[in-house]
Amino acid sequence: MTYLKKALAVLALAVAGSASAAWPEKPITLLIPFPPGGLADAVSRSLAEEVGRTLGQPLILENRPGANGRIGLEQMARAPKDGYTIAATVPGMLIFQPLTEKTYKFDPLKDFEPITIAVDTYNVLVTNPRVSATGDLRELVAKAKAQPGAMNYGTPGSGSSFHFNTVVLLDKLGIKATHVSYKGEAPALIDLAGGSIEFMLAGQSARPYIQDGKIKPIAVTSRQRVGILPNVPTLSELGVDFKTDGWVGFIAPAGVPKAVLDRLSEAFRAAIKLPKVREQIATMGYEPVGNSREEFRSLVKDRLEHYRALIRSGSVKLEE
Repeated sequence: MTYLKKALAVLALAVAGSASAAWPEKPITLLIPFPPGGLADAVSRSLAEEVGRTLGQPLILENRPGANGRIGLEQMARAPKDGYTIAATVPGMLIFQPLTEKTYKFDPLKDFEPITIAVDTYNVLVTNPRVSATGDLRELVAKAKAQPGAMNYGTPGSGSSFHFNTVVLLDKLGIKATHVSYKGEAPALIDLAGGSIEFMLAGQSARPYIQDGKIKPIAVTSRQRVGILPNVPTLSELGVDFKTDGWVGFIAPAGVPKAVLDRLSEAFRAAIKLPKVREQIATMGYEPVGNSREEFRSLVKDRLEHYRALIRSGSVKLEE
């Protein structure tokens, strides 16, 4: 009986290895847990054709928005563990929601397998023109220090990536300000333009307000200036060592064979290295990454620990 069990185990491994070697034998579904036209959607579409060409099978993109990305995440988690269903992801889904939402039911380090981070994204520190008509960081900091806590900053929600990142930035700048939580970025930008709040970290939704002169950009949080805002300096240029946690990555459900995960990672990373793909990403204003699976996992683990410590210290207070 013992011999038979060993023989069956060896046979099972051989079959699994053969199946992994032949993979993929059909199209791969890439779930995008956000509406068409957004950041994760744009990045996924910029890579899909080349990834499919490398794998020899097309990537079928399906938008599954809802619940801050969790509808798509849950669909992927329920899928067979064969690598034929993967998903795009952002920090909110793997880092901030696990720390802030009681209904989040996954362990991001145990329930998902990393593939790669495709791009680093950025935010823009913006202010109302009455605070600084020229978008001068020194002016903002001086006014905030003159009246600690009197200035208000907005975020698209308590416990959001914007909230966490702003808390870290305030610490770097040595200033205190009062948090105003909104249900989304759009109402926060409206109030910023109207003067109800003084500053905020914003995404690309801020561009029309900047172009119309309703708000003033101070700096971008990326490592280098971005093509669509060429005259806006980075925070590092202004002497502030700060970069937001913003990226788009790809994951698979736990249980997918390692050989399949490695194949997926290699295909995505090869696509990200292509000059035409890098150029396309650059026109969006983002920075190509293409890190390893181990580096992706390590980053998620590190940032979970970092932000968990912020919550425990009381630096970030989460409203119910």
